[in-house]
Amino acid sequence: MSVQESVTVSAFVDTSATVTLGICHGQSGEYKLESITLVPFAALSEDSGNKYVIAVTQGSDTVATSYDTSSSGNALTAATSKALTVTSSAGSALEFGATDVLKFVATKTGTANLKCHIVCAFSKVRV
Repeated sequence: MSVQESVTVSAFVDTSATVTLGICHGQSGEYKLESITLVPFAALSEDSGNKYVIAVTQGSDTVATSYDTSSSGNALTAATSKALTVTSSAGSALEFGATDVLKFVATKTGTANLKCHIVCAFSKVRV
């Protein structure tokens, strides 16, 4: 019986500015991005004048649906996780080598503050 190898990587974000953040899994072999979860430690309400839009890419390829905190249902509540939708049509862009960068760009509007952990889960697809 084989066991699926997986790795989880997280980053801590505490900002009141537009920010770019890169994550690498650091393991040998190729790993596929399976999920992205935001775990806020402070609330951010649905407000089009004070918001963050989070884009997730590998190189020029979008790997998750953009997350707009002002969209209906996208308010952030402390200690309540929010899943980002990984784009299955991204194909090979979802596969990451040890030093391939999963890039997050959180663009600020107004006076919003973004305070959360970003948790990314990967599963091994090739040695």
